[in-house]
Amino acid sequence: MGKRKGAALLALAVATALASVGCSSSKPGSGASASPGASAPAASGGDFAKKLEIRWSGWLARGKAEETNKVQQKLEQKFNVKLINKKFDNTNKEQVSLLLASGELPDATFLPGQDPYKLYNDQLTRTIPRSMIEKYAPNYAALLSGAAVGWKINQVPGKPNEYVALTGVTDWLLDMLTLQVYRLDWMEKLGIKPKGDIVQIGTKGDASKLYFTKEAFTLAEEEKMFDAFVNGDPDGNGKKDTFAVDFSQDGGNSFQNYAGAFGFGWGYNLEENGKVVEYNISGKYKELLKKLADWYKKGYIDPEFPTLNRNKAWEKFAAGAYGAAQSATESAGSLPFTYNRPPNNLLAKDPNTKFLFAPPPIGPNGDQGNNAYTQIEGDAFGDNFMIRKDVSDEKLIRILQMLDYISFDKDAYIFTNFGEEGVDFTWEGEPNKSAVLPKWSEPERDQRGIGYYNFVIRPGNTTYLWNPQAMIKLHDLYTGLPDVRSKKLYRPYKVDRFNETNYLALRTKNGAKLDTIRDEFFYKAVIGEVNIDAKWDEYVNNWLNSGGKELLAELEKAPKQSDLSKK
Repeated sequence: MGKRKGAALLALAVATALASVGCSSSKPGSGASASPGASAPAASGGDFAKKLEIRWSGWLARGKAEETNKVQQKLEQKFNVKLINKKFDNTNKEQVSLLLASGELPDATFLPGQDPYKLYNDQLTRTIPRSMIEKYAPNYAALLSGAAVGWKINQVPGKPNEYVALTGVTDWLLDMLTLQVYRLDWMEKLGIKPKGDIVQIGTKGDASKLYFTKEAFTLAEEEKMFDAFVNGDPDGNGKKDTFAVDFSQDGGNSFQNYAGAFGFGWGYNLEENGKVVEYNISGKYKELLKKLADWYKKGYIDPEFPTLNRNKAWEKFAAGAYGAAQSATESAGSLPFTYNRPPNNLLAKDPNTKFLFAPPPIGPNGDQGNNAYTQIEGDAFGDNFMIRKDVSDEKLIRILQMLDYISFDKDAYIFTNFGEEGVDFTWEGEPNKSAVLPKWSEPERDQRGIGYYNFVIRPGNTTYLWNPQAMIKLHDLYTGLPDVRSKKLYRPYKVDRFNETNYLALRTKNGAKLDTIRDEFFYKAVIGEVNIDAKWDEYVNNWLNSGGKELLAELEKAPKQSDLSKK
């Protein structure tokens, strides 16, 4: 990976917990008081005389951890356990499906994107008593106690002092605004001037090719730019083979900023006429469809986008096919998991490219923004660590003690997340006060067990470890914009955060059918196969009569997000 190999690693939790987590750049938005290295009580019951065998699969479990790797050895020695590394990739949907179907979960399991209540109801996992958490993981208990919602999440229905999973925290996400990124080199070639004063993100490496402006483009201004991107031969090859913006099947990664320009969060419910509606049957969604259909007709949108998954669309961006994309702050830090996505994938291939980050575009009614990563303002909790159904209390105690040590002892936190200083990583600046710069490739990391045993615990005061200065600079630049958290981050109108209604069960029952109805209409509308105005009522009624009506009725019983954020 060359010069990129030393870039710092950031939590994949951003990608895996869109539905339930949040962030802050300097202090824990969750209100948590316990953090790695902080003064906190030691775990009780530290008698490790009996050796226990524990099957384990943590955050970065990719099925490639070598047996007796050095992280494993340290944990085994300290806690007198034999750790069995489960050989599966927790990001591989097929492998996860097979694991769940077989019922062969590890004793301690991190499964991104899986509903812990469903796993518990399917009798795959056991509950975790609050009393055991407080006694054997006191630092983690202090973190939960420091947040208004901490002990309310993942409660067993009817048993408020038992939990279906342990819940992680990622404070960095609380004000994570997804930005627009434009091909600045194309803009310069085509005579398109950026709005406002642009600021260079960094002076070295890839960061020197990245710029930021606080002035967002309107959709009308973007359209003029897009027309030039498509018809002005920006790549100079004499062919009309470029498109305006990187879109794919993955709506969450493609259309958030444009949904925001029409006043709603992609994938989130909203209020219309005093009632809750899902985004995809709202009037605002209808107006977005009309705009996208217009852009498709004008040739701004790649006609292949309905067949492109996210990675395929990113590959086309790297090939120079698109002039704009959505991008988060991770890209400015050249973090390893961003090497295959815009704009870093193109920077790696063409050192002559330059990019401009800007706030999301402004819609016809002045709306602007995108989905908040946290459904409730100030709630940075998400990502679940679950315990297999037949794990004994004796073994659960040892698991809790290990998780508390890994997550809150500062030396253990750094060693288990990044490895050994000088061997596995260096520091971007002053040791222990700057970002960690890994020396390993991702396959090397997996083999060494780095990140394999971890739970996702990232209070705001660990931000300096995960985020290079260029990334923090971009983050600080956009958080200086007015009303980022209150007006530019869309959250659902209603949220069943604590599983108080039957919404989840109904969503499980009818979700696939409803999503098919939604997706079929979306693609036909955008590519012009249906007249949006003529077919809209028919589409909405089909969605409502296929289980959507019951879903919305149940959601009406849930509290408003605005009320939950006050608690």
